[in-house]
Amino acid sequence: MNYFKTSWRNIKKRKAFSVINAGGLALGMTSCLLLLLYVWHHWNYDKQFTGIENIYVLQNNQQGDGKIFTFLATPKVIAGTIATEVPGVKRTARVLSYTAGGLISYKESGIKKDGLFADPAFFEMFDYKFISGSPAKALAQPNSIVLTRDLAANLFGDDNPMGKTVRRNDTTQLMVTGVVENIPTNTTFRFDYFLPWSIVENEQSWIKNAGWGSNFCQTFVQLKDEKYYSSANGIIKKMINKNQNGYKGEAFMFPFAKLHLWSKFENGKSVGGMIDQIRQFSILAICILLIACINFMNLSTARSEERAKEVGIRKAIGSSRKSLIAQFMSESLILSLFAMITSVILLFICLPYFNRLLGIQLSAPWSQWYFWAFLVGITVLTGVVSGSYPAFYLSSFRPVKVLKGALKTSKGTLSLRKVLVVIQFGFAVFLITATLCVYRQISFIRNKPTGFDKVGLVEIPVEGNLGKSTDLFIREAKNAGAIVSGTGLSQSITQSGNNTWGFEWPGKRPDEQVLIDVLRVGNDFTATTGIKLIEGRQFSGANAADTSSSTIIINETAAKIMKLKSPVGSIIKSGGSPVTVIGVIKDFIWGSPYQKVAPMVLSYSGSSSSVLAVRLNPAKNISSSVRKMEEILKSINPAYPPVLHFTDEDFEKKFENEKTLGLLANLFGGLAIIISCLGLFGLATYAAELRTKEIGIRKVLGASVQGITTLLSRDFLQLVVISIIIAVPLSWWSLGKWLENYEYRISLDWTLFVFAGLITIIVALLTVSFQAVKAALANPVKSLRSE
Repeated sequence: MNYFKTSWRNIKKRKAFSVINAGGLALGMTSCLLLLLYVWHHWNYDKQFTGIENIYVLQNNQQGDGKIFTFLATPKVIAGTIATEVPGVKRTARVLSYTAGGLISYKESGIKKDGLFADPAFFEMFDYKFISGSPAKALAQPNSIVLTRDLAANLFGDDNPMGKTVRRNDTTQLMVTGVVENIPTNTTFRFDYFLPWSIVENEQSWIKNAGWGSNFCQTFVQLKDEKYYSSANGIIKKMINKNQNGYKGEAFMFPFAKLHLWSKFENGKSVGGMIDQIRQFSILAICILLIACINFMNLSTARSEERAKEVGIRKAIGSSRKSLIAQFMSESLILSLFAMITSVILLFICLPYFNRLLGIQLSAPWSQWYFWAFLVGITVLTGVVSGSYPAFYLSSFRPVKVLKGALKTSKGTLSLRKVLVVIQFGFAVFLITATLCVYRQISFIRNKPTGFDKVGLVEIPVEGNLGKSTDLFIREAKNAGAIVSGTGLSQSITQSGNNTWGFEWPGKRPDEQVLIDVLRVGNDFTATTGIKLIEGRQFSGANAADTSSSTIIINETAAKIMKLKSPVGSIIKSGGSPVTVIGVIKDFIWGSPYQKVAPMVLSYSGSSSSVLAVRLNPAKNISSSVRKMEEILKSINPAYPPVLHFTDEDFEKKFENEKTLGLLANLFGGLAIIISCLGLFGLATYAAELRTKEIGIRKVLGASVQGITTLLSRDFLQLVVISIIIAVPLSWWSLGKWLENYEYRISLDWTLFVFAGLITIIVALLTVSFQAVKAALANPVKSLRSE
């Protein structure tokens, strides 16, 4: 207790330095906690399911274009085959997402939400918390539905929803057979209701009749025990080829627990994914906390001469080195405790803003004992790490030298202090460079030509009565002056996903496999989307060849791969049937803007579309055009609330991952600089105090304010320049490796590093100069009157 009383007196005695020390530690701890909460959120994806170690999702490897493509889509028939033919399998379940949004209605109220089709075994495999109903029976009935707590409350209020009937898409009657707790934000399945698999088969005849060559659903396998994995996976790998001759497909079991973090595949093997970002932010969290600890070490050892006499006297009257170490460690732990209390308050205040900034829902487990145990551990660890070197260094002073006034700060201490400052600012330079690089890469991809005009292009999901009235809507919207053209699409212009190996062309080698994107489009496709028609013509509902699906349009890449010298008029085969190329369009980005454009074939959709794309009238106000379209939609499709998606906004969502990376690098890079500058400010303050008399003499002898400011700033700026020299090559190497993940990427040039260096120098200069100018402007009479 005596140690803590003495420590508290020393802390109060040096209030300014104590505030800087505790403030730096508090910022470091808060930054560390925020980053670790983000890491914890992603690390615990799907961990709420028990027995997850025995649950696997099937991945599908297919060869073509000299590569192996890996995707989650599998044939629907593979689940049943696995359940009956593979030993050690406990159960299988098929899942099909319904993310286009379905209308769920009760009486007069209707809500559009995303749903999921699944086999009855789904709830036995994934143990959702049921508020009402039985997991084993919830999806057993053909016309049943399971709701989340929020959706049930929105539809039924306080009434018991069990057994009540709701309508799906204003047609299908469904009985509520279960209510589950709201879905956590860190789970793969983010849906508001669940439907039995039988419904999608009844609604889509092609799904009911789909065989081994149609990959469209996800398949999950639960084993009885991990020991069955090798044998089960070996059988499953041969299953697709065994049931479909000449088809080069290979399904394999991938641990469901790793799906979120290890979703990136190259050449048929998992090579990373979100785990790379998690590692980066874990390292960032540790480094920021270390920067704060370095501040503490620097400031504590900088005041060594001031505390030297205290150490000398205590040793002279019998204090052991062990007791002195305990004394200094006590001070460090007390400051660390204050810093942690401050950081918890800051965390509580900042977390809602942090969530809004990133569009995420992080929450600290305030009520869990392990969270507080972790905080205590961080507090002790920070206190020990930051206080260890000062404690051992200060306690090593020899009392005879100290009391004679012969103590001089050792070169080793100065060298270590300089090294710590260099490390601090080297890390800050790296974070600034990384932030600039991320934003340049995002800007480069964002500004890269997409091949279509996304500004003024609006997409409307085709549902309900709109499915048979798309031509009517386009005509009325044109007459109202809201749009200038419209076309039907099989899926969004911003989302890829439909492709096939089933095209043949003259000169194609028997062993050549090329995966080709397929998009079905309607009339006025090029006029509506702004995609350029290079040669030939586009589809027309008045042309019998188009409506009979015997014509196609291809993109530039497809024409090059097929080596068609005169593409228009060429005849190729689609699924064994001849089709004629009537046009060639310019390549456009369909899917990821980071990948090369794939070969594409367009076919005519006629009146069968899932998305309606319209081009807004540029001569009209956007708000009025949207209002008119909503009025027309309500008149044609009264059961459905109007939904309009602006393509430019949807396209921006493709950069969310990189934006998050850039925001976090920017935010915590800035905090790292602030923490480093706090330490630099403290060191500059102490350096000015030590040289007070020197500054007074120099001023009396005629030194200018500028000269004294330069004198005091020079040493610190030299350290910052050294940190830049060290950080630049390391940044060049690491950012170069990061950019290799993108097929379209910027090149690293010298301006990036010069700009980062200048920012660091300016910030450091402002920090040091404030104290330097203050010292230079001080009255020399006050500093010399004691002489």
